[in-house]
Amino acid sequence: MTKSLSILKSLVVILPIVIVISSSNNWDKTLKELTNGTLEYKACKLIIYKESSYNARAMSGSHYGLAQGRSKYLKTATPQQQIVWFTNYVYARYGTCRAALAFHLKNGYY
Repeated sequence: MTKSLSILKSLVVILPIVIVISSSNNWDKTLKELTNGTLEYKACKLIIYKESSYNARAMSGSHYGLAQGRSKYLKTATPQQQIVWFTNYVYARYGTCRAALAFHLKNGYY
């Protein structure tokens, strides 16, 4: 095998990992910008982990994305758009991410 072919095969394996890490960092940055302080950010992030394991393409029945929201919009939304949707929903329904997390821990959903 030539050296350039070997490098190309390595890139095929590495590139998808780099893309996933990059998009994860982008939605994480958006989440930090939209939450009020460290406790809010961590509470929101824990909800997202419990719902989708940080998978922006997660799907369960009629629930989609990072937040597993019941909206077809989330099926095609970017990870950053999903975070905007999620924070709008959480703050409108619960007032804070910490209140949403408390509800989630008690009921198994938010």
